[in-house]
Amino acid sequence: MAKRERLPKGSLEIIQLLEEKGALTQKEIIENLKNRKPRAVRYTVRQLLEREILVNRANFEDMRSSLIGLNHERLSAIADFLPKNKH
Repeated sequence: MAKRERLPKGSLEIIQLLEEKGALTQKEIIENLKNRKPRAVRYTVRQLLEREILVNRANFEDMRSSLIGLNHERLSAIADFLPKNKH
């Protein structure tokens, strides 16, 4: 039986931000999460990308950066482990 990996600290914040605002660049994610250190945000984004919870897409407005968005197929698989939104 494989050990279940925990998501990095701050994962939920990033997931909720992207649910609310849609795909953003890494710089925009960092700017929106002013209470978190940029290095920690970059680490968490990288971990979520590796786990395929987030996906990279081309940013046609600025090809120097990519847009990071939610992988809804993968997110639905872990939805039971995430707190429910209170909207």
